[in-house]
Amino acid sequence: MTDASGGVGVGRLGAMGTVFRRELATVLRTPGYAALAVGLLAVLGGLVAVGGGGATGFVPAVVDLLLPTEVLVPLFAVALGYRSLLADAASGELAVIRTYPVSVGSYVLGVLLARCVALLAVVGVPFALVGTYVWVTAAPDTGIFATHTGVDSPLLYLRYLALVALLGAAFLSLSAAVSAVASSRRSALALAVLALVAGVLGGDLALLRSLAEGTSAAAIPARIALTPNGAFRGLVFEHVIGVAFADDGGVVDTRRALGSLVGWTVAGVAVSVGTLAVGGRVDAAVERVRTRLE
Repeated sequence: MTDASGGVGVGRLGAMGTVFRRELATVLRTPGYAALAVGLLAVLGGLVAVGGGGATGFVPAVVDLLLPTEVLVPLFAVALGYRSLLADAASGELAVIRTYPVSVGSYVLGVLLARCVALLAVVGVPFALVGTYVWVTAAPDTGIFATHTGVDSPLLYLRYLALVALLGAAFLSLSAAVSAVASSRRSALALAVLALVAGVLGGDLALLRSLAEGTSAAAIPARIALTPNGAFRGLVFEHVIGVAFADDGGVVDTRRALGSLVGWTVAGVAVSVGTLAVGGRVDAAVERVRTRLE
């Protein structure tokens, strides 16, 4: 750290890179994640084949995959993240890591970036293979739908994959926050299941209740964007399905929906960092008191 401004930044990036490589190596040594990817590929391929999207085009395939995506991607993200920070704390490795010049923020970001890369591999590769299958098997004359005014395009599917990545990142970050808060594996699993159910169903249930209470239609796009799943679904209808069918839009406020996905991701990181930082200070204070008493 030779420079008061740049040296500190380089040191933090180096520490984060070290944690990232360590965590990525841990993920690569876990064969269960590869099994998840294979299982997801089988499910997605079966859905596209049965639904007929593979023979019709990218947008019909997205329609077939939308609902399963809203359940499976959050599920896989939670599976990757619910023990990401708890494992080191439970094994005592976190205390050892804290003895090195690694800040809590660098540690959390390093772990989450590694888990995010793993999530992109576990989820992104099956979706990409399904997209390749659609590209190869779709009939040549399905570029323009006969019954609708719209154009199919692989770019729309790539846009869908980008939104899938944002949805996964949001749930991965939230599950990491659960991992930081939980005190045991059992409590982490219980909290993760609760967060998963709330994220997947909570927005829809709240929206249905609002409609039952007489909420105006003008407020629906804003309400949809509040939860990760609602924001994801709204963005898919707005910028993938709606574009292909020349829809006028209005399903969701794009800025609000993107802000919701990014906001949930940032909130999860903030909770993780704050929890570990406060916990570390409490542990240090307890250790100082114990040392003085002895």
